[in-house]
Amino acid sequence: MSDSSKNVLKRLIGGNKDSRATTDELQGLLLQIVFALLMIFIIAYFIFVTETKKTEEAQVLDLNRQKLVLALEKTAENRRIRYGLNALMVQGTDGKRIFDADAHISKGRIDLAPAARTAFSTGSKAAFSDYADVSKLQEAWYDEVLKSAEIEKLSELEVEWLKNEIAERVETVRLDARGVQRALAARLQSALIENPGELGAIQNANALAEAIKAKSLDMVEKAIEAEVLP
Repeated sequence: MSDSSKNVLKRLIGGNKDSRATTDELQGLLLQIVFALLMIFIIAYFIFVTETKKTEEAQVLDLNRQKLVLALEKTAENRRIRYGLNALMVQGTDGKRIFDADAHISKGRIDLAPAARTAFSTGSKAAFSDYADVSKLQEAWYDEVLKSAEIEKLSELEVEWLKNEIAERVETVRLDARGVQRALAARLQSALIENPGELGAIQNANALAEAIKAKSLDMVEKAIEAEVLP
């Protein structure tokens, strides 16, 4: 506060009885007081607006995240159906999906029910085709998730989060599909080890192991009429 303003204030409160504040001095002091109060109000208002906006953005982000999580789960389930996994895998007591390969092997051969064989064969072909281009597959997931979540636009933070989640789930579904195929091959390998005569006369242990592995994968491919995932 300037010296003149201090003097005016002193005269107003009786600090200097010999002097009286002029009208101009009073108006000037009042304008300063009003301006100071106005600045305080403006600062408080902008702080309130900023905090309110942050709260609203956080609420929108949280709501979008919930929608996206549900959409991701739905998309992953759709892919498992597409790859024929639901026809073979069951949900365990812990909530995880399990596959009992022994239930589908009989006398050293894959023995699937007609409906399960058709679903798994068609699904294996679809999986091999989809995973031939993972980047394109992830883009398809992205579009499907947004459509399912009914969200038109995401923030940069949400886009980054969603792409990471999609990459993780795409790999999880791939491992599920590959796991079923490899589990069947593993059971067939056990049968081939007990009866290696089908492979011919192979004396070298390493060569025999490789022959059993190759033969089991070939048997899986013939059974499902599709290539196995690498």
